[in-house]
Amino acid sequence: MTKLAAVLGMGAGVLAAAPVLAGDPAPQTAPVAPAAPGKADVAKSEIDKNDPIVCERVTEIGSRLRAKKICMTKSEWAEQRRGDRSNIERSQIQRGMDPVG
Repeated sequence: MTKLAAVLGMGAGVLAAAPVLAGDPAPQTAPVAPAAPGKADVAKSEIDKNDPIVCERVTEIGSRLRAKKICMTKSEWAEQRRGDRSNIERSQIQRGMDPVG
């Protein structure tokens, strides 16, 4: 059962990340000169150190060979897993409440 839950969670994660992975082109803007390092840059580098980017290979359902590499920050992965877990629990509860017959 845990393997099924893991597969469902991964599938939900791939579906949720699809719009992000689609790679919509960014609007064309004029280049901006880099600003002098200030408090905002220092804060961002501290956040990056505390929340590193983690990449995982997610196999496509129905294929043993195809896999996609998905990169998110550690906190985004945790949020994704929480959401997947709550969706699975919700579907299991709803399935148990449906009248049989």
